[in-house]
Amino acid sequence: MAGRPGHGYYAGRAAGPAATERQQVFSALMKAFGQLGDRRLNWVVWVSVGAAILVMVLLIWLVAPALTHLVFFETGWLNRVAEAASGIGVVLVAWFLFPAVVTLVASTLLEYVSRAVEARHYPDLPKPRDQPISEILIYTLKFTGLVLLVNIIVLPLYLFFPGLNFIISWVINGYLLGREYFEMVAMRRMLLPEARVLRRQHGGRCFAGGVVIAVLMTVPLLNLIAPVVATAFMTHEFESVRRGKAVMA
Repeated sequence: MAGRPGHGYYAGRAAGPAATERQQVFSALMKAFGQLGDRRLNWVVWVSVGAAILVMVLLIWLVAPALTHLVFFETGWLNRVAEAASGIGVVLVAWFLFPAVVTLVASTLLEYVSRAVEARHYPDLPKPRDQPISEILIYTLKFTGLVLLVNIIVLPLYLFFPGLNFIISWVINGYLLGREYFEMVAMRRMLLPEARVLRRQHGGRCFAGGVVIAVLMTVPLLNLIAPVVATAFMTHEFESVRRGKAVMA
């Protein structure tokens, strides 16, 4: 029947805003990837790749002693099997801690990436506000510490629930990274309290964006350029919700 919820006209009205929002998120992501060839970002991309590799190597170097030097069993051959398995565990732990630590890279590249995005897509924008270095540093260190702490707390879930561990990581980091990237980008244009109000008004949108970022950071090779893509992506997302209109091409 035409008047029943979930059918015809009513279903179209209900699905409209959600569908439009998904289109905006997808458009923002495609624009972020599309700008990787921008000459203004060439050096930024290479810095991101080098820094991401360094972060992964550093994480493996820090995690390895904690796992590989454990004595699991008294029987020699069982212990050797456990040690081999722990080598896989080292890489796995480093992989899941990677999104938390690599956000430090994003904070150092934020201004260059956002500036390039604005120059290409939003040339009408005035200059961003002058941010004190202390504001950027304190915010980034506090939030990176929070993301790292949360991921360390849930490490047992990552290790003992294969298959579900990626979904758990995407959900947890989706919330945390969506919040951090949105606020970092927004703080170029407004004070932190204003940025938080805007983020809360669009909590579902920020969470969805954060999940996209979290997924990018767990995909091999893509995770090397994830800080650049994530910053460009969230710059589009911020402008979209701030202006209250789509950023469709």
